Amino acid sequence: MLARIGGIVACAPPFAAAAVPRRVRAMFAIALTVGLSSTIAATPLPQTIPALILAVAGEALIGIALGLAMSLLFVAAQWAGSLMAMQMGFNLGESFDPASESVGAPIGHGYWLLTIVIFMAINGHHALIRGIQSSFNTMPILKIAGGAALLDMLVKMLGAATSLALRLAMPVFVTMFIVDLALGMVGRTLPQVGLMTANIAVRSITGLLVMLVCMTLAAMLLQGASGGWFAAIQSALTGK
Repeated sequence: MLARIGGIVACAPPFAAAAVPRRVRAMFAIALTVGLSSTIAATPLPQTIPALILAVAGEALIGIALGLAMSLLFVAAQWAGSLMAMQMGFNLGESFDPASESVGAPIGHGYWLLTIVIFMAINGHHALIRGIQSSFNTMPILKIAGGAALLDMLVKMLGAATSLALRLAMPVFVTMFIVDLALGMVGRTLPQVGLMTANIAVRSITGLLVMLVCMTLAAMLLQGASGGWFAAIQSALTGK
């Protein structure tokens, strides 16, 4: 149990963030294991050391796969922010993001934080614990899961994350397309107007206004995705 739960905690946000110390993550994994141990049916341990190592490695692989599938929800929000920043020309101001330990746009990190807030506000951490418990019913402990099922789950979750990122960024995409058309028409009509410098300012200001206006829509999309993400993972694993 600790191997599977440890894999989930190590890969699933917000616990997998670099800002969370490793000792805190380890203590959280141990506390979850102790708390859920009474709800999981006892399973005889393998009789040999190699079989035991293989069983523990299988449990850790299941936990890592579930944690990565869960992290795709937060990655989708960060993708959306990065795509919007690129459309508005803010990718020139990319900085180091300590949460993902990579270089990215501040808007992407802002959407990642927004997803954390919504996740906690709708009791997503409670759903996380229930999801961990249900995973032991879907895939019993010490039963090596098929690699095809885990791979299929990750592929489906990646598709869902890509769809969510595009839906979050779609208002800015459409607005930037309209702005480009308008600026192109102005440039053809009044070629003496210097649009090279005005283009960046117009795109940035318009994109920020649209992003602020559509923030409620983005919060609703993230809330719906956060609420149904565990159900989608379980459906991908069980095929129902």
